[in-house]
Amino acid sequence: MSSGVHGDQLADQVAQIERLVGEAMRTLPEPLRGAAEELVIVVDGTRPTGLYGLFDGVPRGAHGTEALPPRITIYARALAADFADLDMLRAEVRKTLVHEIGHYLGLDESDLVARGLE
Repeated sequence: MSSGVHGDQLADQVAQIERLVGEAMRTLPEPLRGAAEELVIVVDGTRPTGLYGLFDGVPRGAHGTEALPPRITIYARALAADFADLDMLRAEVRKTLVHEIGHYLGLDESDLVARGLE
């Protein structure tokens, strides 16, 4: 990470999103909380726009040969760029986290939409 104003701003954004992810995790209902505890959740500051989160790995219950544990990446820079209001940012972080946990649980995009998790 670079130093200076941009580096400090990015570090602040990542730290803020990490706090919001922690808040969201504490408020998740079961079985989402239990599923989230099986995942590596990373907050990344490198993606500037277009994607708020990404699930990478084999969904729960699927058979695969993944050497790495399943993981969710939350993109702090993209979220912070699109949601300046803290309450809106908090809501979107939670929505993104729930959406990506849904993918881990084996839900595809149409399943997520049907459940209001798009």
